[in-house]
Amino acid sequence: MEIVFNDLSYIENKDSSLEKKYFDSINLEINSGSIVAFVSNDLDILGKLLLCIKRPTKGELMIDNISIRRTSHIDNVELIRKRIGFMTYSDNKLFLSNNVKDEIKGYMTNYNYKCKNIVKHIMDSLKMVGLDDSFLERNPNKLSFTEAKKVELACLLSYNPEVLVLCDFEKGLTYKEREYFRKLFLKLKNDFNKTIILITSDLTFMFNIVDNVYVINKGKLVIDGDKDIFYEDKLYKYIEMPKIVEFTKYVNSLGYNIIEYTDFKELIKEIYRNV
Repeated sequence: MEIVFNDLSYIENKDSSLEKKYFDSINLEINSGSIVAFVSNDLDILGKLLLCIKRPTKGELMIDNISIRRTSHIDNVELIRKRIGFMTYSDNKLFLSNNVKDEIKGYMTNYNYKCKNIVKHIMDSLKMVGLDDSFLERNPNKLSFTEAKKVELACLLSYNPEVLVLCDFEKGLTYKEREYFRKLFLKLKNDFNKTIILITSDLTFMFNIVDNVYVINKGKLVIDGDKDIFYEDKLYKYIEMPKIVEFTKYVNSLGYNIIEYTDFKELIKEIYRNV
């Protein structure tokens, strides 16, 4: 699934003292099977635009050959929503079922996802996010914050959407859990051709896994680039520098010429060889 922004704007309370620009005349293209990141403090509106919950103020959002405009009629909204999984940050996620198995099954039913062995499919969805079958009968509303987040992601994966839109997914996760999901996202991209859209202000989480980064400031696309932009100073006008970049720049400033790596293991090897 390819997603294209054609002069896309989304503005709330336009021409009033409460006006807020989320997107202001944005043009970009998200390729199928890529991992991209939108860097902003408040962009969960993107998920709502993709799901047709909200409509553009101006311009067009293209999802494959489907045009979403402010006044356009869309015949197949349900199909669009089946193809896109949206997960936003919540301190206290409320689940509707009394056990994890029924919660995931409910998602599969809502999106008309069918398989021969439902229980096995549910267990596979849980395994994908790092949970075992002991969670099947547990009450999702009594799980820890991290366990609940994993169950919510398993719910999305259970109906096999082509695109995952994840807003502030990394919040509340330990370093080990973050690394697990970074590897999972790469697996989903490489093995299953999933398109993953991360909405985050945490560059460290997206570092080394994204194909493109879009930095949005006051609705404008101020920076657009691949992994190389992590070493461009202009990026840090808008966001905090990842530690690996900060360290590499510091070592180079001392006169040691080391390559700008995006992988910690390779960086350590380079330091060993040259420093």
